[in-house]
Amino acid sequence: MPAWRTVAEATGIGPGTALLDVGCGTGEFCALAATWGAEAHGLDADRQRVEQARARAPGADVRAGLMESLPWRDDIFDVVTGFNAFQYAVDVDLALAEARRVLRPGGRIAICKWASAEHNELFALLAALRGRGIDRAGSDPIDAAVRRAGLDTHAIGEVPVEIVMRDDAALRDAVTAAGAPPATGESLAPAAAPFRRADGSYGFTNRFSYRVLRT
Repeated sequence: MPAWRTVAEATGIGPGTALLDVGCGTGEFCALAATWGAEAHGLDADRQRVEQARARAPGADVRAGLMESLPWRDDIFDVVTGFNAFQYAVDVDLALAEARRVLRPGGRIAICKWASAEHNELFALLAALRGRGIDRAGSDPIDAAVRRAGLDTHAIGEVPVEIVMRDDAALRDAVTAAGAPPATGESLAPAAAPFRRADGSYGFTNRFSYRVLRT
């Protein structure tokens, strides 16, 4: 993921950094951080993914659990990261509070997620297929939780990500997997036409937004 290195640089992840990646999935970021010399730890609610993460990053301490109840003691991490994770917490405020609890004084929380649909061409296509316009006025639960927590923003930015679908079938599969109504050629082709390339593939410019918070 292009945002991984950007977030690592913004948080100072390197040799000796005690890192916790919440919602770590199959452990790609933990494995990458370990190559930079970090002491990697991971958490995911899916036990199968936890096992996959342990295999991918054998030196990391990866545990099953919820980000609202982290199974680590206070004040032991330098950085807590969450890539497409915190916005899915059952209780975002509690998840942020737990991240603060396990951080040492002066630690960093890095939240990285897809930017709003108006900055993501694929998401804009999905909104069109669902018959809805882009919601530009909706509040972001992460923004609201950060304000309530009174956390200072250390760094903020966006990272462009190009998503390519090799052909019509791949695009239909992606649209269906994203929960849009089943797409037929007649309904999908006109909406996707602006993104079609000469070779028959489709290219979408999306963006990840990241925010590094200081405790």
